[in-house]
Amino acid sequence: MKKRLLAGIMCAVMALGVAGCGGGSKSSDGNSGGEVKAINLKMAVTPSETSVWMVAANEFKKLIEERTEGRYTVTIYGNEQLAAGDQTKGVEMLFNGTTDVDLHSSMIISNVVPELSVISMPWIFPNGYDSVDEYIFNEGSTGSEFIKKAVEAKGAHVVGIGENGFRQITNNKRPITSAADMSMLKVRVPAISLLVDVFKTLGADPTQMPFGEVFTALQQGAIDGQENPYDTIRSAKIQEVQKYMTIWNYCYDPIILSVSGNIWNKLSDEDKAIFDAAGKEACATQVAASRNMDAEIIEQFKATGVEVNELSPEAIAEMKTVVAPVYDTYKEQFGAEAFAAFGYK
Repeated sequence: MKKRLLAGIMCAVMALGVAGCGGGSKSSDGNSGGEVKAINLKMAVTPSETSVWMVAANEFKKLIEERTEGRYTVTIYGNEQLAAGDQTKGVEMLFNGTTDVDLHSSMIISNVVPELSVISMPWIFPNGYDSVDEYIFNEGSTGSEFIKKAVEAKGAHVVGIGENGFRQITNNKRPITSAADMSMLKVRVPAISLLVDVFKTLGADPTQMPFGEVFTALQQGAIDGQENPYDTIRSAKIQEVQKYMTIWNYCYDPIILSVSGNIWNKLSDEDKAIFDAAGKEACATQVAASRNMDAEIIEQFKATGVEVNELSPEAIAEMKTVVAPVYDTYKEQFGAEAFAAFGYK
């Protein structure tokens, strides 16, 4: 049953991804009573149409177009098309109003909204998804309010929070069972200073490069490994060029669905309510789809010959001790209040 449900979800993602490129239509504006051309919104999404992120994008598009009766349409641009592959530029385009609707991870948004880096602190969510739900997905949770205020202070409006998931590590050298196994591993990490500091502290050799170059770099041995959530690894076929994957849940990555201030400030109160509700519902659907996929993706990796191990609680405790200086540095930078929003005292 679960596999049939997953297959249905992915078919719907791919089908709706095609539909997401549709153009505008004509309908009443609800005020003058005349016929006006629909307002088409450009929506930026980082991954491709096969990613589980598209569950949120396509559902948001569908709900907006239905509930505004075609007064607003949404065109989805995957693969960071609008920013020519530059993720940080993509975030900047949201805040300057070039993009109307945006779906980026908190990690990438932190390049423009630095305080969001606190979400990416290693093992800040000690009880996995239970901790994530408590501080991000429960109604009125302190973490979700922190995210919304941080993004909205830059001029955009958050309508929903979805899930990229916990980031796992893969490599071609050895299984990772302790901090010692990280020694001198050349690991590609995103261009986020926090993650560079984490991997250096663990004894690895963090390397920054565009994600589009990672598959070839792994294949040619230019790097040993990389870290990403399950679905990102799957959709990029990283498992085809890696021998080992360690499940360590070291870093959680939410995705944030936002509307530019240029659009939000022009919406009526009724339409703002529609956008908020659509964003919340679309992201809830995406979170459920993402979590339903995790176990099946792990089995897919094993089937391709990847050796999968899960880091023990004792090894995680050891690594948390090793990276304690990183916490000291960033707690001083962002303040205790930011950390407390996600349960860290």
